[in-house]
Amino acid sequence: MPRRRRQGPWTILALGLAALNLPVGLRAQEWASRWSVSFMVEGADPDLEQETRAVLEEANEHMAAASGLALSDTIHVVYVTRLQSFDSVVGGHFPDWGVACAASERELIAVRSPRDHPIGRELAEILRHELAHLHLDHLTGLRQVPRWMQEGYAQQLAHEWRFGDDWIVARAVFSDQTISLADIDGVNSFQDVRARLAYGESYLAMGYFLDRYGWDGLLLFAEGLRRKGDWDQAFQSATGADYAVFQREFAAYLRGKYNWIAFFGDTVLLWLGLVALFLVLYVMKRRRGAAKLAEWEAQEAIEDILYSPFDRPSSGGQTPMTEG
Repeated sequence: MPRRRRQGPWTILALGLAALNLPVGLRAQEWASRWSVSFMVEGADPDLEQETRAVLEEANEHMAAASGLALSDTIHVVYVTRLQSFDSVVGGHFPDWGVACAASERELIAVRSPRDHPIGRELAEILRHELAHLHLDHLTGLRQVPRWMQEGYAQQLAHEWRFGDDWIVARAVFSDQTISLADIDGVNSFQDVRARLAYGESYLAMGYFLDRYGWDGLLLFAEGLRRKGDWDQAFQSATGADYAVFQREFAAYLRGKYNWIAFFGDTVLLWLGLVALFLVLYVMKRRRGAAKLAEWEAQEAIEDILYSPFDRPSSGGQTPMTEG
C-alpha cells in the first residue's frame, strides 16, 4: 500500500479519542505511566527472541497511544517447531496454509518457527497482525465480530497488501466469484487461493469502513459492542447504517472499483495487466517456436530416411554428385 508521509492511523485514533472523550479503558495521556505489558517468548533462539520483543514492543506502543486500552500484563508468544503441531499449541483445527494465530482468551500468539518452516512473509508483519487481533478483541471486550473485520483490522494495522492481491480480487469480480462478507467467516476451511481472496476482501472491506466512518466510528462501534454485546445495534449506533445495507454497498463498491474501466484506469492494475499479457504472449511464442523446431526436426528425420541411399559411396569408390 502507498507509504506517504502523513499521520498514521494510530495518531488519528488518538486524536479521535481525545476529541470524543470515549470511555475505552485508559486515556492515552495516562498511558505512559500505566503501561506494563511484557512479552514472554518461547521456542526461540536468543536472536529470534530479541527480534520478536522489539517488533511487538514497537507495535504495542502505537496501540497504547491510539486507544489507551491496556492489554493483560503478560502476552505469551510461542514459536511452533517442527516437532510440534499447531493444534497441540492452540487447540482446534488449524489450516495447513496458516503460519500464525492469536488466542485472545489465553493472551497467546502462536507462530510457525521461521527456523523450521518457510513462512513466506516478513516476521514483523505476522507479529503485528496477530497483536492487532488481540487488540481488537480487547477493544470489543472479547465480543465476537465477523471474520472480515478481524482480518481486515489486523491487515490494515500490519500494512498488508501484497503484490498480486488486486489481480486476485479483480479476477473474482470479473468472474462473479467474490465471497460475501458473511461467508468469510469460514476462511479457515478455504484452500490457499480462495483464502487469499477472502483476506483481500477483508482488507478492502475494513478500508471501505474506515473511509466512510473513520477510526472514531470504529471505536464507537467497539465500545457499543463491548457494553451491550449486540452486533447490529452497535454497528447502527456507531455508523447510522444498517449492517445488511453496508454489505450490499460494499459488494457494489467492489464491482465499481474492479470493473474494466477502473481496472485499466488504475496505474498499478494496468501494469499488472500488461505484465500478465506479456507473459501470456511470451509463453505462446515459446510454444510456437518449440512446435516449429519439432516440425523441422521431424522433416529432417524423414529426409534422412529418404535420401540416405543416395548418400552412400558408389562401388567405384567415388562419391555421387549432388546438386548444389
